[in-house]
Amino acid sequence: MALYEGIALIQEKQAVVLDLGTDYTKFGFTGEAAPRCIIPSEYWCPTERRFKRVHDYKNEEELYDNLVHMLHLLYFRHVLVNPKERKVVVVESLLTPTLFRETLAKVLFLHYEVSGVMWADSARMCALTLGAPVVLVVSLGARDAEVVAVVHGCPVLQALQSQPLGARALHDELARLLDRDHGAELHLPERVLEDIKARACFVPSRQRALQLAGAGGEGGAAGVTPARGVVYTLAERSLLVSGAARELAAEPLFARDNELASLPDIVLQCIALCPIDARRELAANILLTGGGAALPGLRARLAQELRHLVTLPPYSDRLRIGEFKFHSAPAHENCAAWLGGALCGAADGGARALARDAFVRARRVADWPSLLHTTPPAHPHWAALASD
Repeated sequence: MALYEGIALIQEKQAVVLDLGTDYTKFGFTGEAAPRCIIPSEYWCPTERRFKRVHDYKNEEELYDNLVHMLHLLYFRHVLVNPKERKVVVVESLLTPTLFRETLAKVLFLHYEVSGVMWADSARMCALTLGAPVVLVVSLGARDAEVVAVVHGCPVLQALQSQPLGARALHDELARLLDRDHGAELHLPERVLEDIKARACFVPSRQRALQLAGAGGEGGAAGVTPARGVVYTLAERSLLVSGAARELAAEPLFARDNELASLPDIVLQCIALCPIDARRELAANILLTGGGAALPGLRARLAQELRHLVTLPPYSDRLRIGEFKFHSAPAHENCAAWLGGALCGAADGGARALARDAFVRARRVADWPSLLHTTPPAHPHWAALASD
């Protein structure tokens, strides 16, 4: 046997990287440039005779069953590896519910008996792909839009912002516009709305959006020429997608109200809550990630909105920023967090992974909102927290 073959036999196998999103799941190996599979976060439920989403659960037992079936699909149909032989890097949001994290840990350690699991937050993983010390990560997921400032490898938790401005908000607006154009409720399924958004919708400039708003969203009434409509073919009939629907579907991201909860607002609020010496650098290192970030024109429109809002109160009194710059992720926007997890897992080598025997003894997963894991062991109340 050649020497290099013997070394390969004793080396530890590549860990797998799991990014279990609300709508789509990315799964692959560390050290690789792209996931092996990107599939919907659902599985065929034999008892209910339908496709069931992983995140649709009522209690811990139902979530446990969902995760067991989903991981079985990933391990034994898409990548064909033995879960006991490989560690796992779990890429997740900072706002992932504790119940979901602990249940996923039980499934991985007790059901599939993996040797170790490392949890990595998606914001730091996205910043890792750039190699920049200060990055403002704007993630547009299926349900929420999250803005996290990563300063020298640490997320600024006090500045974290989140609003329900994900893909579902765009789908609801697109469905409303299509119903208005056709004069009836179409009741289009989520997958059809997503396909129409990906194929036909785009984000106009700020000036054109104001013109369309002045024309009542129709165009023509104020001298605004609407975009060309397209025909979307369904299985049973064809559907006309008007130019107004194509352009205005993403307007919920920029609609302002008294709570200042639009996407540009939460970006500026996150910057304003960060240390003053990092604000300019954060504005110059913005990274858009998530499936919603792939919408054409979104980056340019967000830059225009930020340059406009920073001159208005309450931001004009706190921020002295005149320029906003955006990074281009080294991977597709929806895979940036997964790629960071693959890089982190390859560089770490599993040293920071929670071992299976340690989890079996304590049955606890370190979580930043937990007082037990944020309180020093020398604190007088630590023993009482550990006993709870």
